[in-house]
Amino acid sequence: MKKLLLSIFTATMLFSCNTSTKTETLEDIKSDKIVKIHQGSFAFCGASAALPTGKKIVVQGVVYDEGCAICPVLSGPSLSNLAMSGVSGTYGKFNVNNNFQTPDGTTNTVWSLFWYYDTTTTIPQFNPSTKEWELMTPENRAFVINLDSPSTSESNMFAMPGIIFDTTSTGIVLARVYGPLNEAAVPLRKAIPVVNGMTSITAAKVGFPFPVGTPIPVAEYSKELQKKKH
Repeated sequence: MKKLLLSIFTATMLFSCNTSTKTETLEDIKSDKIVKIHQGSFAFCGASAALPTGKKIVVQGVVYDEGCAICPVLSGPSLSNLAMSGVSGTYGKFNVNNNFQTPDGTTNTVWSLFWYYDTTTTIPQFNPSTKEWELMTPENRAFVINLDSPSTSESNMFAMPGIIFDTTSTGIVLARVYGPLNEAAVPLRKAIPVVNGMTSITAAKVGFPFPVGTPIPVAEYSKELQKKKH
């Protein structure tokens, strides 16, 4: 648990970036009212791909092409973003703050949330070799965003609505999660598109289309925000 909380603290620092140049302290993180620990079922999309739905999704007032990612449903502590709201062309309206536990308040839906894992963790992932969902160790990788190709583009599924639709023969529960294509997961309070040349992190396999992830480092977002403010 200590290791988990340390990782949640580290992740919260990442997800709570803003345009200020001040270094965030632990007290700053604790007082951030939009980051909240969620307990219960959630979708983990960090190792998933996404496919365009052909529809649009509005994220915090900004319109993006919509993607759908199939993600395993897990249970336990995860990180949520109370500032997330929007309108999915497929799902409809969603608001984390108004429906914190699940998008519609029922067990038929889940939020896709940030979850801690390490090199010893195995999670359900789609194995392209066997075409089956299997327990595998996720492997983070970095790639440079190039919007000319789906495999070097990305998708953001953090705090997005998902609909549970299947359970495999081995008991893996799956959800269809709807989120924006080529939008960054951070900062939390503002939707920012990714651009060519950014470095993104994902646990999705090489070659997967629109891998779920987010660019790094945090400093890049501050620069993007400053550009949009002027």
